[in-house]
Amino acid sequence: MRLLYIGAESGTSLQRAAAFGRIGFDVLHLSPYALLPSHWARWLNRAGGPGIDRLVANGLGRRIADQHFDFAMVDCGDVVGPAALNVIRAAAPIIVNYNADNPYLNPAPERLRWSIFHRALPHYDLVVAVRRDGIEEMMARRGAKRIDTIWQSADEVVHRLLSPTLEEKSRWSSDVVFVGTWMPGRGAFMGRLIERGVPLAIHGSRWKRAPEYRLLQPFIRSDHLEGFDYTRAIAGAKIALVLLNGQNADLHTTRSAEIPAIGTALCAPRTPHHQQLYKEGEEAIFFDGADDCAAACKRLLADDGRRPAIADAGHRRTFVNGTYNEVLARRIVDQVAEITRGGAR
Repeated sequence: MRLLYIGAESGTSLQRAAAFGRIGFDVLHLSPYALLPSHWARWLNRAGGPGIDRLVANGLGRRIADQHFDFAMVDCGDVVGPAALNVIRAAAPIIVNYNADNPYLNPAPERLRWSIFHRALPHYDLVVAVRRDGIEEMMARRGAKRIDTIWQSADEVVHRLLSPTLEEKSRWSSDVVFVGTWMPGRGAFMGRLIERGVPLAIHGSRWKRAPEYRLLQPFIRSDHLEGFDYTRAIAGAKIALVLLNGQNADLHTTRSAEIPAIGTALCAPRTPHHQQLYKEGEEAIFFDGADDCAAACKRLLADDGRRPAIADAGHRRTFVNGTYNEVLARRIVDQVAEITRGGAR
């Protein structure tokens, strides 16, 4: 079977494309961003990207030519509009969208960024989104027809138990790690952990923007990490933190699946989603606010028996939860098969 996969050739998009390949698909992976000029992100975010849809449509038309596929998957879709979907439709009878962000809020965060996506949304045969409170109703109001909501996923190949070398242990070891981008509020949270004596390591981009940067700077180990470096940074820690993106109304994130999959003890905000995914105190530890997080981390760091037990139990729970890319890929394939047999679009 052949899959046309439209999405970034990096990060979790690349991981999802590879997962379809592992379950038996012949995947043609095309990045819509490679078809655009270098300033496309500013163009989209500041002006809504007039003309971007047509550029992507023309570029896809050249790359796809007369090829045909069993279905197409658009990952994210922020630069894929109705014109591009018409080109994709000529090559694939079913088109699926997967978006891990939350462009369905009204108003949407980064509202101009999602203007092209909003125009395209009614034209998808299946729209897959991350579980959030009220998300199905929000999606339907935006024009989505057939809807599925899922847990965020780890990757079977990238996010797994590692056997690090001595050099890797030296480079990546830490007590408590956060791997992620700076956002408003995160600097204050990390600063409070530092003030409470948490031995912290931070990896990620944009941290120089934090008002608390002078306090945080000694604890920042690296910029953005991807692939196995991301995995090594988490695997080298005794505890790894999850922080949520309030703009997206997140109740869990990719790290909620990835950290236990890698085999590190998870410390995450106490939300209904995290409480569904893991048994508190047995498979993960949860917190309410920075002070509670600091206290929980310090208790767990001091307990060399309980900490690895939580990490191991959390790792095993990921397989029960099915929070992996190949599971997600098969779920999408099953729904495409149902649509092909004549199910609702």
